[in-house]
Amino acid sequence: MTPKLQMGLEYNAAIGEVDTRGNWFLQTETDTRPGFIFGWSSDRIGTPHGRMYFLTASKLTASNARGFGVAPYVSVAYSEFDRGFTVPWGASLALGPQWTLLPMYDGHRSHTTLSWSAPDGRSSVTLIAAFNRRFGVSIGRNF
Repeated sequence: MTPKLQMGLEYNAAIGEVDTRGNWFLQTETDTRPGFIFGWSSDRIGTPHGRMYFLTASKLTASNARGFGVAPYVSVAYSEFDRGFTVPWGASLALGPQWTLLPMYDGHRSHTTLSWSAPDGRSSVTLIAAFNRRFGVSIGRNF
């Protein structure tokens, strides 16, 4: 929609649900300050229904010209299913220009994703290890 507001649709095949998701970049990251993002999406790993609303701080702490880098994050999130707040956290590990490993803790359990992004940055495929034992796939496309 704009450089600071992203919106989209997500489809959850397991329950046949389509809903919105979005990110609003309240403060973009610089060399000296973290980025802050407010967002919303489905709350689906380990829950049967509900939405998640979150405020996330992230900061790229290291990167190099070959595309390797580390970007930790921490969030405060409200879960409609839990009817309460959690503190998710993790770190995005760039394994090269097109590959990213993301170990994370969602406030209840740990998960890991491995993503491949197309060179044009418009498409991605992510392997998800929910609870680090149940596997799934996510496919994304920017229009």
